[in-house]
Order: sequence, then structure tokens, then C-alpha cells
Amino acid sequence: MNKKTSKSWELLRFLICGVAAALTDYLFCQLTIFLLGKAISGIWLTVISTAVGFIFGVIVNYLISTFWVYQNVDKSVKTKSKTFILWFVLLSLAAMLLSIGAMLLCDLVVVHGLQMPSIVDMSLMQLIKENGWAFLANNIFWAYFISFCIKTIVGLVFNYFTRKYILYKEPKQA
Repeated sequence: MNKKTSKSWELLRFLICGVAAALTDYLFCQLTIFLLGKAISGIWLTVISTAVGFIFGVIVNYLISTFWVYQNVDKSVKTKSKTFILWFVLLSLAAMLLSIGAMLLCDLVVVHGLQMPSIVDMSLMQLIKENGWAFLANNIFWAYFISFCIKTIVGLVFNYFTRKYILYKEPKQA
């Protein structure tokens, strides 16, 4: 099995890339919430922290995708061109908007369905600071964590299909 053209290996590389980008996104999102949480709250904090996480996550995602994940790309695809990078960012932006929508939808479920406080301006770092390791027993942490996972999966699925079938096209089979 050729690891360069194998769809299974490509999917594994994509998932590893997605985890690295999601962790980058998460860490920068949480750092932004921690730093700005006292000055800004609600939807603006969600938008800003998600955008900051997105910017750093998309940089990591582009670099890993271009140089490692997609190894079987048609030679006519210019992955380092300004146009390609613009499309990569625009499609990533669409994924981010879908992700924000998923997170806000989860927040509605948490607030109105589960009768819990909003998760949009929750800071993991603040929970750790206030509770130590007991933050793991906090229901708001788990509501946020599950919502973040849902948000991430929505973006991951969208990104996989747009990258695989729009951006990093494989060479045509003869």
C-alpha cells in the first residue's frame, strides 16, 4: 500500500492535522477568553475568541495540509499560490462560521434546555484557577467541552470535503 496515495493514510493524516489545528484553535480561543473575559462578554467574546482561535488554527491547518496531509495532489494545483491560499482561508472561514453557529446552537440548548449558565464566555483557565482539578466535576465545563467538540466536528467534516474535493484535487486516473 502506497502511503502517498492511500485514502486511509490521507484520512489519518487529515485527522492528525485536524487535532493539531483544533488544539491550536482551542488554546488560543481559551487564552483570548481568559485575557478579554473581564472586558468583553457574551456573543462578542465568543466571536472574538473564536476568530483568534480560527486564525491560529487555520495557519497550522494550511501548513500541515499543504506539506504533509495531501501528498497525492494534481501537479496543476498550485498550493502555494495567493489564489489557493485565499480559497483555503475563505473555505476555512465558512467552516468557522458554521462552527460559530454550532457553538451558539449548543449554547441555546445549554441555557434553555439544560437550564445552565451560558457557555459562550466560559474560560477553562478561569475554572482551573477557581477550582483546581475540581473543574473536571463542574457541569458547565462538560457542557462547554461537549459543545466545543460538536463545533469542531462540524468544521472538521466541512473542511475535509472542501479540501479533498475542491482544493487538493487528486490527479485524474488514466
